[in-house]
Amino acid sequence: MGVATKHKKAFLLKHPYCAFCGGAALATTVEHCPPRSLFQDRQWPEGFEFPCCEACNHGTSNEDLLIAMLGRLDPFTELGDRDGRQNGLMHAVSKQFPDLFPKLIPSSAREARSRNRKLGIKPAPGRTHLETPVLSVPAEFHVAICTFGRKLAKAIFYRDSSTIFPSDGCLFLNWFSNEQLMLTGKYQMLELMREVNGVAPQLARSGRLLNDQFSFKLSMSPQKDTLALQVVLGKSLGFVVFGSTRPGALESSYERLHHEHGKGPFAVIASSVLQVQPDFGFSEHQIKPA
Repeated sequence: MGVATKHKKAFLLKHPYCAFCGGAALATTVEHCPPRSLFQDRQWPEGFEFPCCEACNHGTSNEDLLIAMLGRLDPFTELGDRDGRQNGLMHAVSKQFPDLFPKLIPSSAREARSRNRKLGIKPAPGRTHLETPVLSVPAEFHVAICTFGRKLAKAIFYRDSSTIFPSDGCLFLNWFSNEQLMLTGKYQMLELMREVNGVAPQLARSGRLLNDQFSFKLSMSPQKDTLALQVVLGKSLGFVVFGSTRPGALESSYERLHHEHGKGPFAVIASSVLQVQPDFGFSEHQIKPA
């Protein structure tokens, strides 16, 4: 028996139930969340392995692929592709989502010019606005962000509380693209939540810090029944997940949370009371690649 097989067997003995479907299924696989492909040189944070059933693990592989590609986009530097894997990720995305890439690019020079001017972007000498585009973020990315946010919130809840997030718990998600970084130099939502107490750990592998690629701040009630998770992926996007393990407790605050925090797409990503609508409130946003 190899080392990896021994590690998996020992891990699943210690964590026998899936952390992503409310513990309804036995864990037969080990899920890495965030996906390993998000990180440069496949050096992902230590301690981010989670017990998972086959359906929860493999049922989100396409969304993981989109998140890995999206999370590496960097409008300021080329650090998002230090390992040279971005083109491979884009090719894999193209195979799984053959209609996606035409949706990302402005349909005309006029549209490209308008987007760039909004963000104060000037093409380099000899390049046109169409050759320096601000990408649209179509619904496929929105659904991927919602799927990833749901899994990550459940994973970090399990990591912090050693308890499986219940299947009838509630999660809301609000995300925002690096359009805000380009315009203001900060994410407005995270500025609003700066004073909220929480834990923002340093993430590393073999001594190498990884917070420039993925970082989070978790705020949890003493009873561990409510949470707020703030997440940033590189220089690409950020999101906040609000959650409650008690059915109906958070849903009653939906309108207030949506009004106060809905600075970007706001979605119900888990609930036994409200309809889960990953497309709810979505309107097209932009994101600046490298």
